[in-house]
Amino acid sequence: MRAMDYISSTDICYLVCDALSLMGKEPVEHGMRIAYMLMKLLQSKGVYDEYEAAEFVFLAMIHDIGVYKTEQQLEEFLYEEEEASNPHAVYGALFLKNVSPFGDRSNIIMYHHLPYSKISRMNFEHERIAMYLSLLEDVDKQYRKDGIKMDCSIFEAQAGEKYYPEGVVLLTRCIRQEHILEKLMSGEYEQELREFMNYVLFTNEEKEHFVKFIMHCFSFMGKMRTVEAIICCCVVNEIAEDMELTIREKEMLDYAAMLHDIGMLSINKKILKGGRTLTTEEKEALKGHVETGTELLKKYFVAKEVVDIIAAHHELLDGNGYPAGLREAQMTQLQRILQVADCVVSLMNMKKDKQGLTKEQIIGVLLKQVQRERLDSKAVQSVIHTYDIIDKKVHSETLAYLEIHVRINNRYKLLVNSDLGEEA
Repeated sequence: MRAMDYISSTDICYLVCDALSLMGKEPVEHGMRIAYMLMKLLQSKGVYDEYEAAEFVFLAMIHDIGVYKTEQQLEEFLYEEEEASNPHAVYGALFLKNVSPFGDRSNIIMYHHLPYSKISRMNFEHERIAMYLSLLEDVDKQYRKDGIKMDCSIFEAQAGEKYYPEGVVLLTRCIRQEHILEKLMSGEYEQELREFMNYVLFTNEEKEHFVKFIMHCFSFMGKMRTVEAIICCCVVNEIAEDMELTIREKEMLDYAAMLHDIGMLSINKKILKGGRTLTTEEKEALKGHVETGTELLKKYFVAKEVVDIIAAHHELLDGNGYPAGLREAQMTQLQRILQVADCVVSLMNMKKDKQGLTKEQIIGVLLKQVQRERLDSKAVQSVIHTYDIIDKKVHSETLAYLEIHVRINNRYKLLVNSDLGEEA
């Protein structure tokens, strides 16, 4: 099995969407409807081949990704006010441009809430897609209000000023000939969209980039969530190298390290903020992130081993971990390695008198856990052997991430004159 053949290109797209849905379903559900209508317009126009069109459709699926960061109340996000929508469009575009393979195509998201009269004067690549999305935003709003009885004349009346004339022509054609409103209403569009997304063909490098992109999405719950995943990757990589694991074992550990906390996206931010003692119910909810993440990843990863590694990252050798209470004999070496790495992440983040724990203190805790038969001794010894390398890589990788994070937020504040209210 070659690198990143563990998941198909199509499944990468839907994994990203499902991961975002853990934080709130409405932006992705809206994105799916927009994506379907965009797909039909692009097919009707016939300018793009299916492979290029499918990537634009994927971008449409997650075009409202900025909502998850700009603190708009998801349950109240009804896509009705253009002014309220601009901040999330700006942040989403900047985020996608800096941490996803979309690159400059992210400008489509930056401008997709502007009227045709403004977009058409900007002269940027892929402006046609932005103009289609601008139209489809209002179409979806009107469809949610009127259903299949939606009157297209309201868009035809503003063609050339608010809406792209070509887009309006294509829209009316698709409504009358392709019955897209009826398919949206019945849910039939979901299967049609899924079949079209089989045209997505990412390279292995792009697939890996999108997995890292999901890891960057953890920052919507607080930037330290992504930092912790980065630290975990640094630790497992050095353990794997020291223990002379195979290339395939290293790959599976790397993907597991990047995605092991994906279930955290479903946890209420108030629980993750810390600074107080959690209630029993909140502790149980927090523990639930393991099973949530495992069930999600089972849907998409071809390699069951990757999901199994993630499912056991809070298990302990003595059987006192969770969620399954597995014991040492029931766990693989790779599962035990991720458990040690996750423990190292916690120790590196632990504060003592406002200073991080020292190398000696961290190693002392790990050795005590080995003595208590809770962590794997070989993996812990690898951490000890390579600790200085790990520490150096952690510093370098987290600094690089934080520089991206600062660049995105500074640019956002410059463009919308707003403070995001950064969290840890």
